[in-house]
Amino acid sequence: MLNKNQKKNHLRQVRNRKYKTLIKNQFKKVDYYLREKKGRPTEWKILLSETQKVIDKAVSKKIIHKNKAARKKSKLHKFVQKKINNISKG
Repeated sequence: MLNKNQKKNHLRQVRNRKYKTLIKNQFKKVDYYLREKKGRPTEWKILLSETQKVIDKAVSKKIIHKNKAARKKSKLHKFVQKKINNISKG
């Protein structure tokens, strides 16, 4: 039998896992689009905005720290710019 604190911890753990999984899946989706579907910048912009939205939502719900969110966004933009430059060169 779970006491009150254990129930609250379990609910928080489930919520945290949901958002962290969403963030990971969104990054995987961006990676897939940049590797497989070359030459569609409009889709990339939509995916970037969706990814930022998921990260910002996790910050607002205090799932991840705002500095970690900023670091993830920065890393994402560097990755996208690198891929775009490689595609335009090759």
